[in-house]
Amino acid sequence: MKRLVALTCTLLLCQLLISPACAQNDSTAANKPAAKSAPAVKAAPAEKAAVVAPAAAAKKTGDTLVVIARITEIPGKFASNDLYNYVYIMKYRVLSVVKGVYKPQDILIGHYNPLIPRAQIKDIMKKTVAGNVEKFEVGGKQKLWLISPIDKVWKDAVDDEYSDSDLIKFFAVKADIAQ
Repeated sequence: MKRLVALTCTLLLCQLLISPACAQNDSTAANKPAAKSAPAVKAAPAEKAAVVAPAAAAKKTGDTLVVIARITEIPGKFASNDLYNYVYIMKYRVLSVVKGVYKPQDILIGHYNPLIPRAQIKDIMKKTVAGNVEKFEVGGKQKLWLISPIDKVWKDAVDDEYSDSDLIKFFAVKADIAQ
C-alpha cells in the first residue's frame, strides 16, 4: 500500500513539474524544429481511467488465457474505494487451463476494485470487468478470463506486493465462481 501511495504521489508531482515546462516550451516551439523527447507522465483521474476493451486487447495480441484457479494468498488488506480505483494483485494456484497455455502452478492475477462484487461495478470499467464473484477470499475457486500485461486493460494504480516476482501478472476481465 505504501508503494502505491508513493507511486501515486510521484506521478502527481511529475505532472505538476512537467506541465508548466511544456506550457513554456509551447510558446517557443513555433520558432524551433521539433525535437524528440520522452513522453510526459500523466496521472489520470480514477473516474476517467484509460481502459482498453478486453475483447479488443485479446484480439490484438491473442494472449487470452482462461483458467480455473484457487486463491492461495491475498497479501495485506484491500484499500477502500473511497479515494481511488485500483487493481489488486492476488496469488492463485492454477487447477486447470481451459484456454491458452500456462505452465507454472502459481499465477498472479489483478482484480479491479476487489471489494466490489463483479456484477455491481458501475463505473467506466463496467464494460471491461464481469463475473459473478461477490467476494475474494483465500480458498475461493474461480474460473478466470485473463489478459496480460495488465496495462493493456488498466493504466492507473496497481496494489502489487509481488513486485519482485518473475511471474507474469494478468488482469481478470471476468471472474466466475467455479464448483
